[in-house]
Amino acid sequence: MIPGDTMVLKMELLSPIRRGLVEMRGTAFVGNKVVAEADMVAQIVKREG
Repeated sequence: MIPGDTMVLKMELLSPIRRGLVEMRGTAFVGNKVVAEADMVAQIVKREG
């Protein structure tokens, strides 16, 4: 990767959302080339306001 490249992130849900937690697998592409991969956990929270 170099500055100015466009990175596309593809996310895949690994399991159903439980208690506001979601497990995902992400793959980052520049063109057709895989430049990064990661397994992630995120918490879904309601915004106040």
